Amino acid sequence: MRRTLLYLLLGTLAFGLSLLVEQPDGDAVLKREAHRLEKALLLARTDLQKSTANEARRCAELGVDAWMASRAAALEQVDARTATLFVVAFRDSLVGWSGHVPADITALSNDTVGLLQLRDGSWLHSSVTVGDLTVHGVRQVWSLPPIENRFLVRGFHPSLQALPGLQVVDDDPSGIVVHDEQSTPMLTVNWMDGAQELGTWIWVRLCLVLLAAFLTLAALWRACMSMHAKGVTVPALLSFIVGAIVIRAFMLWYMPVGPFSRIPLFDPAVYATSMVFPSLGDLVLNALFLFIMALFLMRCVRDSAAPGGAMRVLYWAVVLLHAAWITQLIIGLVADSSVELDLYHVQSLGIHGLVAVAGMALMFGGWAVVAYALLGPIARTQGLLRSWALGLVMLAASIVVHHLLGVRDTIVFLWPVIPMLVLMRVAMDRPRFLHVVLGLAVLAGTSAHLLTRHTYQREQRERQALAERLASREDPVVEYMFRETAPLIRKDTALYGLLTGNRSCSSGDLDRLVRQPYFGGYWERYDVRLFAFDTTGQVLCSTDPDPPSSMLSDTSAFGIGPGVADMPDLIMEERPGQTTYYHARVAVMPVDSLSPGQLIVELHLRPVSQGAGFPELLLSGDDPLARRSERYTKARYERGKLVEQQGPVFHPLHWQRTMPGDGFLWYQEGRSEFLARGDAEGTLHVLGLPMPGPLDKATSFSYLFAFFGVLLSLAYFIYHLLRREQVWVPGIGTKVRLALVFFGTTGLVFFGIGTQRLLSRQYNLRFEADILERMRSVHADLQQRLDGEGELTDRHALYLDRLLARAGNVFRTDITLYNTHGDLLATSRPQVFNNGLLGRRMDPVAYVQLVRNGTSAYVHQEHIGKASFRTAYMPLRDRRGLVMAYLALPSFADQVQQEEERSSVLVAVVNLFVLMFALSVLVAVFISNWTTRPLDLLRNALGRVALQGANTPIRYKGDDEVGRLVEVYNSKVAELRESAEKLARSERESAWREMARQVAHEIKNPLTPMKLGIQHFQRTWRPDAPDAAERLERFSHAMVEQIDALSNIAGEFSNFAQMPRAQEQDLDLAEVAEGAMALIGAAEKHFTLERITTGPLPIRADREQLLRVFNNLLKNAEQSIPEGRTPRITVVLKQTAERAIAEVHDNGSGIAEADRERIFRPNFTTKSSGMGLGLAMVQRIVESAGGSVWFETREGEGTTFFVALPLRK
Repeated sequence: MRRTLLYLLLGTLAFGLSLLVEQPDGDAVLKREAHRLEKALLLARTDLQKSTANEARRCAELGVDAWMASRAAALEQVDARTATLFVVAFRDSLVGWSGHVPADITALSNDTVGLLQLRDGSWLHSSVTVGDLTVHGVRQVWSLPPIENRFLVRGFHPSLQALPGLQVVDDDPSGIVVHDEQSTPMLTVNWMDGAQELGTWIWVRLCLVLLAAFLTLAALWRACMSMHAKGVTVPALLSFIVGAIVIRAFMLWYMPVGPFSRIPLFDPAVYATSMVFPSLGDLVLNALFLFIMALFLMRCVRDSAAPGGAMRVLYWAVVLLHAAWITQLIIGLVADSSVELDLYHVQSLGIHGLVAVAGMALMFGGWAVVAYALLGPIARTQGLLRSWALGLVMLAASIVVHHLLGVRDTIVFLWPVIPMLVLMRVAMDRPRFLHVVLGLAVLAGTSAHLLTRHTYQREQRERQALAERLASREDPVVEYMFRETAPLIRKDTALYGLLTGNRSCSSGDLDRLVRQPYFGGYWERYDVRLFAFDTTGQVLCSTDPDPPSSMLSDTSAFGIGPGVADMPDLIMEERPGQTTYYHARVAVMPVDSLSPGQLIVELHLRPVSQGAGFPELLLSGDDPLARRSERYTKARYERGKLVEQQGPVFHPLHWQRTMPGDGFLWYQEGRSEFLARGDAEGTLHVLGLPMPGPLDKATSFSYLFAFFGVLLSLAYFIYHLLRREQVWVPGIGTKVRLALVFFGTTGLVFFGIGTQRLLSRQYNLRFEADILERMRSVHADLQQRLDGEGELTDRHALYLDRLLARAGNVFRTDITLYNTHGDLLATSRPQVFNNGLLGRRMDPVAYVQLVRNGTSAYVHQEHIGKASFRTAYMPLRDRRGLVMAYLALPSFADQVQQEEERSSVLVAVVNLFVLMFALSVLVAVFISNWTTRPLDLLRNALGRVALQGANTPIRYKGDDEVGRLVEVYNSKVAELRESAEKLARSERESAWREMARQVAHEIKNPLTPMKLGIQHFQRTWRPDAPDAAERLERFSHAMVEQIDALSNIAGEFSNFAQMPRAQEQDLDLAEVAEGAMALIGAAEKHFTLERITTGPLPIRADREQLLRVFNNLLKNAEQSIPEGRTPRITVVLKQTAERAIAEVHDNGSGIAEADRERIFRPNFTTKSSGMGLGLAMVQRIVESAGGSVWFETREGEGTTFFVALPLRK
């Protein structure tokens, strides 16, 4: 009781503490964090100043070229750690650098504050001048990429260790200003929206609430378990279930109030089905509570008798309904959530997926405990075959109900069969390793089937949504945004000056004046092509080498000709055989009285993965559905003709299938499944995906089998740890199984590691070979086109932009050219440089390798934000060997594809590893059973060895170690038989001698006083004495008493020596005990009877002998009570899995330590009278009935005798 109250008090205290944990004051935390950030910036500035001074000294001592050659690699590591870059200027001309230079030399020279505000964020700045050289050091503080996606994320640099959610803001009065050492403002910081909703405080509160709930549940467990110990099982069970439900209901109400729904695990957007299952975290908590309730149910009913007919039906119904409910929960876990549970692509299985699988394991575990608790007593009393007669009827009813509800999946309603058979077999016998493996295999197979089937159905819905997106020709968002943007472009004075001025116009000018300020962010989903015309309609420049697509079609809304027009709304152009696109024509004139210039805008939808450089990096936002679309093969048909395809599958040139009315067609071809969406006479999109094969399904099973096995092992260990019991010590067979699994797993681990390293090395070599081969092809093409031009300079920029754009489309890669000084000349992807994602200087390590070291080709690892990629560099030479420029091919998209291929192969290796692990477990079971079967035979034979038994020899044909062991056993059995006969004769002789001595001793006791009395009577007898008659009467009475004593002694020994043969019959132990207590008048002598197990306790024994057992035990208990103590004698009846047990408790004086070993000896007694044969006779009767008797005692407190008899089968 004290511990129960302690748990309840601790639970209340934990919940009270959770109420004291409040969300921190955002303003106070902001001030504290701003102060800490201020110190970090001061340290960073000091470190930057020292580093800049050191690099300036080295540069002055070594010279710029030698400085770059010696420091490029080291400074690259500094850049990776702290985003620190260095720029060397000679008389305001940039001559040396490290990393990707974020700004030109002018921005660095004009800085006077020490903090640069650039397009991509804020940078600390320091400069040191040595002679004509000025070394500028910059260190990134705040990253603000112009495009934000999963690679480019705004935030403070990790080296500053700022809290998540802190951001730099402009003109925010609620922000905190960060100053430098001279109190000059540097930054203003504030929290991002929702930054303070999560934090350590909410996790602490959640942990305290969970601790309070489980402590309260532990108190409820102990209170209800004490009720069960007193025999009120049903109220105890109902109380615990209702109490647990109340606790969980309070948690469901309190979770949103918490507010724990801010935590992704409890976010309804991740998973929600109902009020009871509002989130993934709640599903796991519900499964855990149900598991605990199932454990309590098992503790209550594990020793109960078999239920009656109606209750058996109810038990079967509960088990089958519970299984059906779990099945629907798992289906809903896939259908009603955004959790990725596709085990074919296990690399995408995140933390939510692991939590979901753990919840499934808890649900299955709770069901297994319920099934064991309810069906176990039925199997123990009726046997496996008889108990399944009703089970088959209930299972048939379940199948009918499922069919009426439209469920045709056989596994959904048949999966409980094997686990129920295993659990009922375990209830009849001790669990074996094979039982565990078989049960886990069935549950893992069921889970794999459900996940595979319904993940496939969810994938089909996602594929339909993606097909709808591809088929959709309109984008309302971009149309609305363009209506807002067009007036701003029309009034742009800088653009008008470009269109009407005398200087030349380039693609870079259009990108800088139009694309960057007006078409960033969401617009990056489109390839924005700009075409500029002067006031007479003559083309000036464009961002695309080809002419406007909208002017190449007679059906165009623009028609043909250079006339100026103002059509600021986006118009969708659809032409057979080409991709649908948007276009518009804007008349640029800041004032209506001016002659307008012309800007043609075309928006071509950019595929997420087009295999040409940096498309995904340039897309704003993150679209998981679009990213998942990369696993599909794609094709597009226009008027029945194939115009585009992507992926390893080759589609037919002409569409020949008939499309249904709804525009969706599912079909299979080869090992892939395809979805066609659209119109066969118009635009048709096809999405294909390889169908999972048997190996994929086996892989899913293997993952779940391994995961469930790990969880079961962990639960087993925790169970024994909490009970403070010795952890199970495995036998030889289990040791063999574990050894086989261990060595198999170790081999698989080394195989997986070796395979991973081998694949990584092969992929790296193949990747470098591929990119260098592509580089040579590009070099050959550019060499042919540019031969004779000499060293390339800025005067070639316009032509080079067009040339690289065409070459990039041909070779499907991005191409960049740097001049011989490392400055950017031209690129096929100007957005990367115009947005500041890459500096306009060549990578310094590559520059040193090519320019200073004269390397013919170099492949270098680079990064943009979180994206890592490789770039190949090569000098672009003419046919005479003159270096015209330096050629660079960044391979971001190619590397993504390579990484995906590598990931898929590694996942296949992991899948094979897990599959082999599962198979190794099954093989281990088979091999260990095969190798240990002779040992089991020998163990069973040794278990039957007895002095009085038959002890038959073992028949074994093998000529191995076990065979020789069997020979030794058989010879020892023969020796044991001879020794047993000798021992039996010796024991009989010893027993008769001891019996004769005891009989002589007991008879001698009354004979001595008889002899003395007769002698005294002879000497004093006087027939004529007045009291002669009286003396004779007294003498005769004394002699009769002594003779009666002799008769009693003879009778006792006769009963013990010649106990009649037991007449066994079917009995109820409870009825016999009640009859024995009635005979001795138990109601009047402080005797009580308690029945922990309701129902009969069927046994087979001799009724009269069993009554004699109870009579002796009750009489001994009554005689053990010392004088002055109120007797309290209790008979307790209960049932275990295989035995009926009667306990006789007394509050007597107990048994002394020295007497406990002799208590069942025939000639021993602790009383002043008696032969000491009562307990010996009790032991003999009980053991002859196949039972056992023992006792527990405490001196001064009392003794408990236990009588255990086997239950009648």
